[in-house]
Amino acid sequence: MRVSPNVVMVGLASLIGLSGVLTAAPALYPREPVVRTVYVTVTDNKGAAVPDLTPADFVVKEGGKEREILKAVPATTRMRLTVMAEERLLGDGGVRLGLFEFMKRLQPVAETSFISVGLRNQTIVDYTTDLNAIVAGLNSLSLNPGPQSNLTEGILEMCKRIEADPSERPVLAVVAISGGQSGGAKSNEVLNQLRQSGAGMHVVSISTPQTGAPVLGSLSDESNREQVLGDGAKQSGGRRIEVTATNAVQKGLQQIASDLSSQYMIQYALPDGVKPDRRLNVSLKRRGLSMRAPSLIPDR
Repeated sequence: MRVSPNVVMVGLASLIGLSGVLTAAPALYPREPVVRTVYVTVTDNKGAAVPDLTPADFVVKEGGKEREILKAVPATTRMRLTVMAEERLLGDGGVRLGLFEFMKRLQPVAETSFISVGLRNQTIVDYTTDLNAIVAGLNSLSLNPGPQSNLTEGILEMCKRIEADPSERPVLAVVAISGGQSGGAKSNEVLNQLRQSGAGMHVVSISTPQTGAPVLGSLSDESNREQVLGDGAKQSGGRRIEVTATNAVQKGLQQIASDLSSQYMIQYALPDGVKPDRRLNVSLKRRGLSMRAPSLIPDR
C-alpha cells in the first residue's frame, strides 16, 4: 500500500502542532512562589517565651512591601551554633564556666562548634552534639593565652565558612573584650559577609577601663570592632550584652540562651517574578511583647 506524500505532510504538521502545544503547556501553570525563612526572638515583659503567636500576629515587609506570611511557629529546627571566644579571655575560669553552661543548655537543640580567636581562628571543637567533646575541648585550652586578637578578621572568616556550608538555622555567638584589636577587616566587609551567611549574631562583650596610652591596635581598628559587634548583632536579629567583668559573662550568655529558646520561625512568600530584597522589616501586632528580628537578610 502506497501512502500519499500529502498524507505524510499532514501527519507531520499535526505532530509539529502537538509538539508546540506540549512545549507551551507548562506556561499554563504558575511557578511556585519563592518562600523565605527568618528567625525572630519574641519575649514577654518578663523575658519569657511567648508560645501562642500565629501568622496573624506578625507583619512582614521585604523591600518595603508587605508579604504573605505562610507560617509562624515556635522554632524547633536544630541550630547550627558557632561559639567564638577571644583567646585572651580563655584563661579565666569564669569565662570557661560561662561558655560551658551556655553550650550545655543549648546542647539538646544545637549542633555546636567552638572557635578560639587569637591572631587567627583555631577550631577547638568542630560541630557536635556530644557534650563530652565540648568539655574535652574546654579543658585543652591554654591558661596563658596571647594578649592580642584579630576579632573582626576572625568573624569575617567564620561567616564565609557558614555561607559556604549553609544550614537552615545558623547562629553565631561571640564572647569578646574591649581593646587589644590587632589590625582586622573593615566593618562594612564583615557586616556584609555576616548578612550573606544568614547567621544571627549574639554578643557578650566585656568592657574594661583603659589605663595608660593605648599600645595595641589603633582607633580605626577599635571603631571597626565596635561597629561589627554592635551593628552585626542588631542587623542580624541578635543581641549584644555588655558586662564590666568576666564573672558576669555567664549571666550574659544565659540571657542569650533564653533568647534563642524563645524564637519563632516565620516563612513568607514573594509574589511570582519579584526578586528577593535584602531589606526586611518584621513587626508585631500584639502589644506588650518584645521582638528582635533581622533587618538585613541574604540576597539569595
